[in-house]
Amino acid sequence: MALAQPDLQLNQAIKDHTWLHFTQMKNVIDDPSPMVIARGEGSTVWDTRGKAYIDGLAGLFCVNVGYGRQEIIDAITEQLHKISYVSPFSYPNEPAIELAAKLASMSPVGKDARVFFVTGGSEAVESALKIAKQYQRLRGFEGRYKTISRRSAYHGTTMGALSVGGLTGIRKAYEPLVPGARHVPIPHRYRCDYCAAMQDCSGQCTREIENLIEFEDPATIAATIMEPVQNSGGCIVPPMTYYPEVRRLTRENGIVMIMDEVICGFGRTGKMFGTEHWGVQPDMMTLAKGLTSAYYPLGAVIISKEIADTFIGAESQKLLHGITFGGHPVAAAAALANLAIIEREHLVEQAAEKGEYLKAELHKALDHHPSIGDIRGAGLFVGLEFVTDKETRQPMEGGPMMGWLSDQLLARGLICRCDDRLDPVIQLSPPLVITKEEIDRIVATIQEVVGALEEELHM
Repeated sequence: MALAQPDLQLNQAIKDHTWLHFTQMKNVIDDPSPMVIARGEGSTVWDTRGKAYIDGLAGLFCVNVGYGRQEIIDAITEQLHKISYVSPFSYPNEPAIELAAKLASMSPVGKDARVFFVTGGSEAVESALKIAKQYQRLRGFEGRYKTISRRSAYHGTTMGALSVGGLTGIRKAYEPLVPGARHVPIPHRYRCDYCAAMQDCSGQCTREIENLIEFEDPATIAATIMEPVQNSGGCIVPPMTYYPEVRRLTRENGIVMIMDEVICGFGRTGKMFGTEHWGVQPDMMTLAKGLTSAYYPLGAVIISKEIADTFIGAESQKLLHGITFGGHPVAAAAALANLAIIEREHLVEQAAEKGEYLKAELHKALDHHPSIGDIRGAGLFVGLEFVTDKETRQPMEGGPMMGWLSDQLLARGLICRCDDRLDPVIQLSPPLVITKEEIDRIVATIQEVVGALEEELHM
């Protein structure tokens, strides 16, 4: 079918001028008709040809309340009529003040916490790391500059965030990175080097953290940073003993505990914050994505009163860090409207209930398939891992297969992530407003594509 003139113009602009993130643009340029998403409603998006897709990834783990929420659009418009920008270097603004108080009241960091606003997840992580390091210096510990995070984890793309990230493939192009980043094994029960074959967790993953602290010397370590449920690798849920033990180790050794809630926050895992599943109180939390459900760019760091108060006093104690658009009044207004929807519609509770339904249906549909090794996750944050042998858990080879899977799912009207940064997985993270009927369609589509894959591989 011949392309209409507007499509031809869009395609030419893509070929000549567009640069997508984490994308080999040659593949897009060589595509005679690249997919362009034009609009969305609820859990569905449409491309410029009018084809509908269930957005099983909520944009990029972020459109938690779904597309087309007029309440948020109205809040944005109303704030733009009042004032479109206030410098966070000089003055507070009304929506950001209200939002900071709201977030402090909600978070496990503590109701007396302070909130530092940025514009996204990488900036939130970068800010948390800088706050932790300056805090340690203000306490008199100038030698505390190292961090502990996990292998294969993703925490963003700015240099500090990239350094604490554990994905070698995206780190090595930018080395040398920020010095002092240390990494520990993932608490990944399905593939744990220590206890995957055992009935219960052996606890060795946290002993590795303790061993590293001792080896490096606690007086050199500023902070730990970890996602409650690790995204990279496919929705990896640590054992229930994991974070309480990390909290004990950080407290005993004077280390700041940062929980990266950029994806897990605002209902994604079936709790308002993923940290709540483990009942710990971190020193800081990083936020973005679901904070505004991606209606406006906004990120934040929630900081405990103990740490924040260290920066109050002499001029030499102030935080030497800032972001031009941090706490943007329009973004803050969008966040307040978004949080009101999440609370009023009980979307956190819905995510827990629908997440259990999604996993149960996936198990019913896929457990008998020889290529599916593991189905895991929390709330509406679910991963399916592919293997060539269920008994030995031999991982399937990723690479081109992931592109094939994505194409097959897209052709059937489903957007999700096919990822092989660790072992090959399909990740599902739909809007929290997704219906059970839409979940049934997701499961049926994945079952059909898994069957097609097994035919291709003669399994």
